[in-house]
Amino acid sequence: MPKIEVNTTQNVSIEYETAGFLWRFVAWMLDTALISVVYILCYYFFLNRISNIPKDFLLYLNIIIYILLNIFYSLFIEIWTNGQSIGKKIVGIVVIKLNGNALEIYDYIIRWAYRVIDFGFTFYSLGTISILMSEKNQRFGDMIANTTVVKLRQSNIVTLEDLENLPDKDDYQPKYPKVVLYSDDEMLTIKNLLTRYQQNPNQKYENLINQTAKRLQTQMELPPTSNNLTFLREVIHEYVILSR
Repeated sequence: MPKIEVNTTQNVSIEYETAGFLWRFVAWMLDTALISVVYILCYYFFLNRISNIPKDFLLYLNIIIYILLNIFYSLFIEIWTNGQSIGKKIVGIVVIKLNGNALEIYDYIIRWAYRVIDFGFTFYSLGTISILMSEKNQRFGDMIANTTVVKLRQSNIVTLEDLENLPDKDDYQPKYPKVVLYSDDEMLTIKNLLTRYQQNPNQKYENLINQTAKRLQTQMELPPTSNNLTFLREVIHEYVILSR
């Protein structure tokens, strides 16, 4: 499966595995099934109970509601869930920006608008071919919006065994108590930096590690350490203990 590197706003390079056609197709099937269930529930509890409306008008209303659900579902659900429809969430994939920035509303609108070309006018052919043939598994709308769909990194998952091996928070004496002021996303960025350095131990990542360690030491009012790599690992370890 193709992999891409995305530079975050913190100037850290993170590697993702792109979601191929099969992953996206399964997510689409799940979303389609969900839309059908929502429509059936809507029809059964509301539309079917309206008795003073002509049957022809009710038929047209049913068709319009189903079409609107299919057209606007992906736009609103991905804006609401930051790039994951229900189907994408179940499958474990998400829409991201290739430049590392957070997606803006207009990015979602661009992707959604080009669905007409990718899947509508071309009867799904253009979208399917572009996902299969493009280097980053992008459909045409992704190319225009500078986005793609990636698989969530399994290495970011903390297992129950990992948590059981950690010391009890009540008995633990932290070296860096101010680490709790940081967010999960900030700690995850540092973890990804350490992972990338372990995979590619070059000067670029070493400089980033030193800069990151110096910044944390300044923010937490700590003296410089002799080993910044060990320092960052200890910081992440303590954050998991103190924030769980």
